[in-house]
Amino acid sequence: MIYLFILIGLITLHYVYFISQVYFGLRKLTSNEKHFQFNEKLSVIIPLRNEAKNVESLCKSLNNQSLAKEFYEIIFVNDNSDDETLSKLETFNPVNSRIINLTDNSSESARKKKALIKGIKQSINEIIIVTDADCYHNPNWLETIIKYFDDQTAVVAGPVDFETDGNFFSDFQRIEYAGLILTGAGLIGIGKPTICSAANLAYRKKVFEEVGGFDDQLNFTSGDDDLLIQKIALETTYKINFAYDKRALIKTQPKQKPEEFLEQRKRWASKSIFYRNNSLVVIIILLFLFYVSLPLQLLGGIFFNSFLLISFLISFASKIVVEYMVMNFGAESLYDKKMMRIFFIAEFLQIPYIIYSAIGGLFGNFRWKGGKVKR
Repeated sequence: MIYLFILIGLITLHYVYFISQVYFGLRKLTSNEKHFQFNEKLSVIIPLRNEAKNVESLCKSLNNQSLAKEFYEIIFVNDNSDDETLSKLETFNPVNSRIINLTDNSSESARKKKALIKGIKQSINEIIIVTDADCYHNPNWLETIIKYFDDQTAVVAGPVDFETDGNFFSDFQRIEYAGLILTGAGLIGIGKPTICSAANLAYRKKVFEEVGGFDDQLNFTSGDDDLLIQKIALETTYKINFAYDKRALIKTQPKQKPEEFLEQRKRWASKSIFYRNNSLVVIIILLFLFYVSLPLQLLGGIFFNSFLLISFLISFASKIVVEYMVMNFGAESLYDKKMMRIFFIAEFLQIPYIIYSAIGGLFGNFRWKGGKVKR
């Protein structure tokens, strides 16, 4: 039994160390904030598939950008929409935008990547900024993102937030997603870029092409964010930055149903099997083991050995302390304090969904954009 407690202790210590590194990375981002004078022009690429309900608000937020129109173009890539997406795009089309159609119907896998590839090929500018059709953008979004580029920067990842209507489910999704964004930001802050959101991501076209773009990712659906920045970090010497700035923050909508939320998280988890960095894979396995250990310690303490209850309380309390440091810092400096109202409840709910999503993402299929797809 002593070896079991040692193992639990080591897994817990690793988790505490990992989240503490994220916290220090966030502090480093805010203490070393730099805005560069940068004159490159931008190409904003937006894949769409059956997004009619979001087109008007999307176009309005793009029309309201503070960056002068001559410094960027907008390319909408219509992926075989069968609703009113195309007609609404033509109605609300922002200035300096154009619409192209993805005609490849060969497979449901990697459709977003194929849309991005087509948009990037037809773009005329060096800096590519990708976002999603269900997002709403701060008027200073483009102007802020571009300030984080210099000649040595290949990628700038940006923050994403969920709009909430005050119900518990949307509030939970908001704090959970903010945790992912802050984790990605903190890891970039310590020079270990690992995860980011493709809803707010900018990169150099020449670097994208230099590393082969998505050519090695077309047999699976997800990964147009994490896998790309990891590949750039592994294969080039360029910098990867994070735009830790409220003006770079974009908003999107949470899922309406728990099953939609879980399908999305399974899809996100599915890409981890394709990570090429062996040390990163080991870290992810250890993080997963920490989450699995929590319910096992609790059940073991109830039915077998009361000392496991003590170890559970220590592990769970450690999780709360380090995650509170990260989330509270993010709430104060990037999001808002309202997010923290359900922090302690979310700490409990996070455990089963992470275990379910990780297992489902690795071994199952999932639904996306109305279709069932493989990882």
